Amino acid sequence: MELQTLQILTIINAGVSLIMGAYMLFLYQSSKSDGTGYWSAGSLIIGLGLLFRFIPPADGYLASVASGLFVTLGLYLYLAGIWEFKGRKIHKGLIIGVPLFDLAQSLVFFFLFHSSRIQLSVHLVVLIVYCSIALYEMFALSPGQKYLQSIFRINAFAFVVFLLLLLLNAAFVLSQTDIHPLDPSPLGLILHILSGFVMIALTFGFLMAVSTKLDHQLRSQLKSKNKFFSIIAHDLRTPVGNIMSFMELLNNESELSPQQRRNFMETLSMLSQSTFHLLQNLLEWANKSNNLYKYENTKLDLNALVDESTAIFKSSAALKSIDFEFTPGRQCHLMGNADTLLTVVRNLVSNAIKFTPKGGSVTLATQKLDQVLHLTVTDTGQGMTPETLKTLLRFDEHHSTKGTNGEVGSGLGLQLCYEFVRQHKGNLSFSSQPGQGTTATIVLPCAS
Repeated sequence: MELQTLQILTIINAGVSLIMGAYMLFLYQSSKSDGTGYWSAGSLIIGLGLLFRFIPPADGYLASVASGLFVTLGLYLYLAGIWEFKGRKIHKGLIIGVPLFDLAQSLVFFFLFHSSRIQLSVHLVVLIVYCSIALYEMFALSPGQKYLQSIFRINAFAFVVFLLLLLLNAAFVLSQTDIHPLDPSPLGLILHILSGFVMIALTFGFLMAVSTKLDHQLRSQLKSKNKFFSIIAHDLRTPVGNIMSFMELLNNESELSPQQRRNFMETLSMLSQSTFHLLQNLLEWANKSNNLYKYENTKLDLNALVDESTAIFKSSAALKSIDFEFTPGRQCHLMGNADTLLTVVRNLVSNAIKFTPKGGSVTLATQKLDQVLHLTVTDTGQGMTPETLKTLLRFDEHHSTKGTNGEVGSGLGLQLCYEFVRQHKGNLSFSSQPGQGTTATIVLPCAS
């Protein structure tokens, strides 16, 4: 009776794993959610592994050993899914190497040195290593993933229960004088039932994590859409309206002096540049939000990059009588994407000129220190308060401070800078005091 009960429970657990694996495969194909591909493969493999227990003979390698190996492989694919879901590097050596090691030791201790105790003990160590790593990954969340904390804690609790069940089951089996798959004990049945429920709970936990992440992304996209509408309704409409007003003045006022016309033309030039700059940022942010950027890294000369991106701002600096200077360092090479780095430098220089009054200065400098590159953009502008610095890179705060000549902005450029620098595994920071200017510092890894 106990054997029949064990077989029924095994079929139920296998069926649930296969159904959940098929559902996650559908979810992966429809939404391409990170992690679901690995979790789908893991569930399907675990389901197939459980069915291997019905391959005769019951004490043969496929039924008594290979079944556990499939479960191990499925669990390590779960771990790969967790890494991908969190945006971390997948350690393929661990995902492939540990199951291969488990396979090798099972072959050795089943066919060469027949010892079920040693084989089971080593297999248990492999599973304990998996549970320990998975537990760590559940708690090691980045600041941007804190919204997953409650779900991952529930999953972590399930992993702890699963690990305890493994230890109890192994201790019980190893304490027996003879290990026989056709003679399950009442305690073994209970542990098997509980393990099956925990596996189902883990699978549902992964699905809940995917659902929560998709909901978070949807809310973020909705917030971005509202931000875009706000920019278009205010920050873009205002300068275009001003350009139209100045053009109307130039056309209708015949008695303007040459100096007045020159002043109007300079203002039109600055308004046109700032509006074009804003449109570029909108387009680049839209591309980034829709994953249209192809981050193909090549070896770049940071000095040449700065020269290229700042050439268009020399006329803007001259219009405001701003002293514009660039001090290049030596051997400033890095691996990166030229287009996104050009956007970063362009936005930082544009902001520096925007908030620097007439007669001020904007200074750029590059420097190589150890294995990192430093790019600084320093201005003698109006500076920022500590409160402004704290919210500078927050997308939910609407920064639309006008420049010293009434130039408009949206705060979108700094968001692009932050995202693109982070894409290069770098860091962007600001130091500033009211009335004493601002220094923006970018730190990037050197080319190896």
